Amino acid sequence: MRHGFFVTLLLASLAGASPASAQGRKMTELLAPRDPGANEAVRVKVDTGPLPFGARLVVKTEQGDVIGSITSYGVPGPNDTRSETFPVQSRNVVNKRLRLQVLVEAPGAMTRAATPDEIRGLDVMIVPRVP
Repeated sequence: MRHGFFVTLLLASLAGASPASAQGRKMTELLAPRDPGANEAVRVKVDTGPLPFGARLVVKTEQGDVIGSITSYGVPGPNDTRSETFPVQSRNVVNKRLRLQVLVEAPGAMTRAATPDEIRGLDVMIVPRVP
């Protein structure tokens, strides 16, 4: 019995599963205007509010692939905002839905889900694919 527990614990650690990482797996579901066509690409526009000093906002797909990040510089003020647009593979949009993880990584702190104050906007765009 004890052997099975250690095997399970080992497999969980190799898979990256832990109570700390499970907390950061909160998904945000976005609705695209439509499923992308063959000659179209998907972009996600991220608007942030103030981030903690030295923090990095990381956007991942449901499968855990990083699609982009935004880093804060200097001492954050109440009106500090950033806006970035990241490409997303079309296969991640299913039935007009795109599921993302939006995490905050800060020095000396555990990785956690972004708060509504840190994420002011998330928009999915379907754009023509550039050859």
